[in-house]
Amino acid sequence: MKVKEFHYQQLEDDFELELSYQEWLMDNYSEPSEVELDKMEEDLNRSSTASNRIIAQKPLNNYNYEPKQGA
Repeated sequence: MKVKEFHYQQLEDDFELELSYQEWLMDNYSEPSEVELDKMEEDLNRSSTASNRIIAQKPLNNYNYEPKQGA
């Protein structure tokens, strides 16, 4: 009987947590503005090859890194 009560308590706690999260979302979420949507569309349409990127042979932020050679 205790296991069943514990299970129902867990279900109730989970439901309350989900409900409180949904209420928080309704209070705090806002639709993106037209400007934000335009910026997102620009970023999406911008090609990743539009700018030149130089990839260093050795990592610039960790001089001690030595990748494994071979298999």
